[in-house]
Amino acid sequence: MDIQITLGLITLFFTKALALKCYEYYGPVPNEYSYTNPCPDRCGSVTASLSTNGIQVDYSIHTCIPPTLCISGRVNVGLLKLTANSKCCDTDQCNKQVVPALPNQPPNGKKCCNTRDCSDTVNCEGDEDHCFSATVVLYSVNATVSGCATKSVCEGLLPLMHTTNVITDVKCCEGDLCNSTGSLH
Repeated sequence: MDIQITLGLITLFFTKALALKCYEYYGPVPNEYSYTNPCPDRCGSVTASLSTNGIQVDYSIHTCIPPTLCISGRVNVGLLKLTANSKCCDTDQCNKQVVPALPNQPPNGKKCCNTRDCSDTVNCEGDEDHCFSATVVLYSVNATVSGCATKSVCEGLLPLMHTTNVITDVKCCEGDLCNSTGSLH
């Protein structure tokens, strides 16, 4: 019994000693930071960009990030484009730097379905090498989104499905127009 208590206390203190302290900030331009304590994963800096009709809004995120979400990539559903550029690190307070937004890229010739029946398509850009389809749940309303994505986003979204109920039923594929209802596996 004494050994179990001793091991429990060692584990508790050892885990806290190894936990990272990360800067935490969410907003347009970082100016004031606070700390998260403890962080079991990695510290990260992310610049997320949302663009529609030529208007781009950048958002800076500095926090504790699971390794599966430490990615740089793109999602393109036609009128709406989202990019995330991440830099992760594993030492205390290492995530203060602002990561630049990913630059716009030209069309790459690949096309993906923008609707389930593929009656509308999206022209993929730059490194968007996968087609995707996903269900987004907001305020009990389900919406299917489809379009182009980078491989890193597809790989990052699949683990995210298991930790949140906001993005579900993510399917990614390679090949032109492979994300129509009858094509996805």
